[in-house]
Amino acid sequence: MRNIILLWICYATLLSGENTPLKNFYKSLKQNLILKMEIDFFQNQYGNTFISSGTFYVIAQGKYVYDSYSIKIIVEDSIITTFNNETRQLVYSFAEKDHLSILDILSGKLDNIEFLDKVNMHTDHFKVENLGYHGIFEFDKSSGLLSLIKLFVDRDQSIMVEVKSIDFIDDYKGLDINHNNFEVIDLRD
Repeated sequence: MRNIILLWICYATLLSGENTPLKNFYKSLKQNLILKMEIDFFQNQYGNTFISSGTFYVIAQGKYVYDSYSIKIIVEDSIITTFNNETRQLVYSFAEKDHLSILDILSGKLDNIEFLDKVNMHTDHFKVENLGYHGIFEFDKSSGLLSLIKLFVDRDQSIMVEVKSIDFIDDYKGLDINHNNFEVIDLRD
């Protein structure tokens, strides 16, 4: 009987230390490289759908960029800088303390996220109890790379990111932007 219990403890220890696609994804963010993802972004809100395709960069902890034809979002800790190329507006704002977006989650911000019991090796369910959100990570079965993340805010609002490609780069030069042709709106006050 003792041997069975010892065997079960060893097996449980091995399982808890197992490299899962989710753990591997978040471990990769701790490298000294910049994560670059080509993504499709879908937001459904009260029957309206917003779709955008662009490139998402995780530059450092708390610092990321989403860059598409119509919009560029730069997040550095709690400061959000949004360039809207269609309206020619540059908006500076602060993220509220409990703010959490799907891009925050992709960049490694896991505060207040609780991962639920695994259903299978390539799907991870999570919830954000304090905000009432829940979501899903899906990983490609053959490569183990992240392929999809969904965030459900409530029954009328959901956000989904499909990952088209993942790469690591040494440098990102897209932070220098000419502000001259933009109307500046500063909401940080």
